[in-house]
Amino acid sequence: MKLPKQLQIPLLMFVFANVAIVLGKVLLDPTIGKKTVTPFVFPQTVPLSGWQLVASEPLKIPAKEAGQAPVKELPNGKQYRYTKDNQTLNVQMLYELETHGEFKEFLRNFTSLKGVPDEQYIVVRQQPGVGIYGMFALQNRAYLNACINPRGGSTLTRQQYSDNRVRYDLLSDRLILWLIGQRSLRDQRCLWSHFSIPLNKSAPESTYATLEQAWLSWYQWWSTRYPQE
Repeated sequence: MKLPKQLQIPLLMFVFANVAIVLGKVLLDPTIGKKTVTPFVFPQTVPLSGWQLVASEPLKIPAKEAGQAPVKELPNGKQYRYTKDNQTLNVQMLYELETHGEFKEFLRNFTSLKGVPDEQYIVVRQQPGVGIYGMFALQNRAYLNACINPRGGSTLTRQQYSDNRVRYDLLSDRLILWLIGQRSLRDQRCLWSHFSIPLNKSAPESTYATLEQAWLSWYQWWSTRYPQE
């Protein structure tokens, strides 16, 4: 649709003015483009409804290839262990500042799993007010994974994460903050959540229900305590 002539000049002036502001800040402010990260330290204790916390420690990932250091400690990670009715639940958390939001990349790079399950073996579910998460069984354990987004519901794949960034970053007042140099254009942070529990000869589907209940409680707690940007 072609704009009326009387609107074309004001629109061009508006665009030119915003471009000039951005260029001026880039030239005059040396901090533009240098993202300042607010320090974040995972708490020692995180309540989980129905579960008792046994221990928490820095997240450590065993080496997957020969010749590597035996254990790699992730400075922005934490692992928690809970018990309930003779069950043990492990929760690994990683605060990633720049991510594509793809859970398979997370599994390969930041967990001790030897492989990534095929799509057909991943149970993907979505809960209103929470978001999307995925579950699978591997090596006699059941797993639940999701990326808690800074805004918008949790996601599992790169496309889902990108859709959230468009909706909650590019199509929000964040665009104005970016124009005046107060925010980066996209907030590409993620709180990766990696839950696991032994199958103990149980069917994966019955264990998934236990994981889901724990995850919903976990998400609600973190959604109101997301690290400051």
